Amino acid sequence: MVVPTKKAMQTELSQGDYEAMLALASRRGLTIKEAARQAIQWWVGSQSDLATDSLFMLKPVRFKVKVRGDEVEALYDGR
Repeated sequence: MVVPTKKAMQTELSQGDYEAMLALASRRGLTIKEAARQAIQWWVGSQSDLATDSLFMLKPVRFKVKVRGDEVEALYDGR
């Protein structure tokens, strides 16, 4: 048995919201389906608890070479 990797959703919008979404999607060269997917992905990301995000669980890395801050600034300044 093959398990689907994607799920479909369906919702209702007011006429105004639908027309606004359609216009924005069209201006960006997207279908309304693609625009809705991006909107959902943005919303899920903005509502997620960052405390459980693996990016914020990274441990600092210790480097073998110690560099002073003024040495770094000298590299950027071209000294």
